[in-house]
Amino acid sequence: MHESVPYPWIVTTRVDSVDDDLAWRRPLAIGLVAGDRTVAGIARYAGVHPREAADALETARQRGVIETDGTIDPLTATNLIADLPADLVVDIHAAAARHLFAAGPDRLPEAIDHVRSAVTTMPIAELLTMVDRGGKLSLSLGDYATAHELLALGVDYDTSNDLVTQGHRLCDLANAADGLGRVAEARQHLARAINLGEMANNSALVARAAIMHALPADWFAGDPRTLAFLQRASSMGGDPQTRTALAAARAIAEIRIPVTSQGGHQWAWATRPSIAHPLAEEALATCETCSDEVKALVHIAWRTTHRAPEFLERRRQISARAGDLAQRLRFPTFQVEAAIWSAVDALEAGDRAHFDESLAVARWVSRADGNPRLRWRALTLAAGAALLDEDDDALDAHRRELKEFCEDVMSPGSLAVDSFFFGQQVIRRNDPDALKAFRFPDDFAGLSHPMIRASVAYAFAHTGDPEIARRHALHALRQIDSESSYLLVATRVAAVAIENRDLDLARTCRQMLAPWWDRVAVDANGWWCDGPVAAWLAGLCLVLDDHHAARRYLDTARPLARTINDVASIRRLDVWETALDASPVPPQISLSDRERRVLELLAAGATNPQIASQLNFSTSTIRVDTISIYRKLSVSGRAEAVAKALSLGLLSAAD
Repeated sequence: MHESVPYPWIVTTRVDSVDDDLAWRRPLAIGLVAGDRTVAGIARYAGVHPREAADALETARQRGVIETDGTIDPLTATNLIADLPADLVVDIHAAAARHLFAAGPDRLPEAIDHVRSAVTTMPIAELLTMVDRGGKLSLSLGDYATAHELLALGVDYDTSNDLVTQGHRLCDLANAADGLGRVAEARQHLARAINLGEMANNSALVARAAIMHALPADWFAGDPRTLAFLQRASSMGGDPQTRTALAAARAIAEIRIPVTSQGGHQWAWATRPSIAHPLAEEALATCETCSDEVKALVHIAWRTTHRAPEFLERRRQISARAGDLAQRLRFPTFQVEAAIWSAVDALEAGDRAHFDESLAVARWVSRADGNPRLRWRALTLAAGAALLDEDDDALDAHRRELKEFCEDVMSPGSLAVDSFFFGQQVIRRNDPDALKAFRFPDDFAGLSHPMIRASVAYAFAHTGDPEIARRHALHALRQIDSESSYLLVATRVAAVAIENRDLDLARTCRQMLAPWWDRVAVDANGWWCDGPVAAWLAGLCLVLDDHHAARRYLDTARPLARTINDVASIRRLDVWETALDASPVPPQISLSDRERRVLELLAAGATNPQIASQLNFSTSTIRVDTISIYRKLSVSGRAEAVAKALSLGLLSAAD
């Protein structure tokens, strides 16, 4: 007889050395239960000296129980384990679980199996401590599958009345579910956490879960449940940092609401900047004293809610700041979102190098993290880049991958995204027969999206139905707002005006696009790039016989198109330049000094009486000057006159 090895995690047992059969059968059986048939493992779990463990293994080999290759017949193993008392088997599983949890993250999957077998006798407090610690560790390492399994055990077996701890565990479980791409499941856990937080009157828990429910941005835009949760969290108060985070989450949830959904897929959204912008600005103004995590959320929220052309310069700063914060936190969701926003901003500014760098970050992080939702998000941007380069092989490969990921992540907008890419391919080929497939009827759900309607307008224009094309084009312009891919819709409608040589539509598009002549028209998510705005302004000026302006826009557009490697725009510019070279050069527009001054004041927004007062002339004289300016510029109103004067260089942007 000998004493057990005095380790606290060992299942103590005593082996009667007189019974040779028992001396090797029981230690080997214990090693089988523990999943460790090494000498050290058997000694640890059977509580014997390593020499006795080695003797037991050697005896088993001599008797043919352990094969020459080290394996044991499954039936023999089952019989060996069956000889052990049931309570001893459970204790062995508990000991193995404790040891494997302490062994590090690589052993967590094995530990989980033992926990499941030991849960009936292991103290619940000890089990919960192990699974919570292991779950958080797995989350920090990006091992979402292990984290999900561990935290789910905790949720299943926690019978305490500690509602706050249960709620935070559900939030961690939601993080793990999201990491596996299961967004809907994650939101179910968060809803339960919010209910527990309200029952416990714990504002911090309710705020944490409600903010998480607002993410990922754009996934469930305008979800009424999210808005209700955030309102409930706000009503419970909280410290200044919590209020800042809630304002940022509310901005994300409030910026857009779906207006058309079909079969679980969202087709179109209405934006609400008047609600979301003040919330995002408030959060940005109060976040400097907050944690980096809250700052990152705030910067992502501001960028998510500010997509209009006038915010480009500030967008680039905010996106860069969000990327720096996300990198410091090593939070993959924010890293990918910030990288995508930076890429979109860079492309709109004509900075292809920065676009490619940001795309690389989004793809690297999403692949390393493994979250299928992030992979899907990065792939959409990669598909947009392939389309810009006219790399059909890469685009087809990305579209196939996107469809596979769609089955996992169930993005509400996945059908619309695939339709965008397919439509772009067809439009680029300019094949009338292929474009006929996009002559959708008026009851098609996708027409509620201005981008799709503008593309449908182009399909009708290119297949010989100018009136229907014009109707869809005007409808698309009525649907658009500054936060809904403004430049892209305007350039698509410009394509309709150029195709049909529609002078009224051309003037409308020119007026819309003129302030953004040095930009690139790109979708707010980076899925579609329509090239330099100056290129489309050149085409519109050709339709309007403003050849001087067309030449200036062509000179601006060509180097920009080359910089971003926009193959389609370069080809389009060649066609328009040939047409321009073949056209007679119109005379230069000449304005008198007083007419130039009147034009400058018109551009500043002054009325005729105000201009007359400033220039010390009668109102009737100024009216005559204004009419003369309109005639010389071939326009019919002051807004159009200012836009054309800008394009002709008669006014500077500063004026």
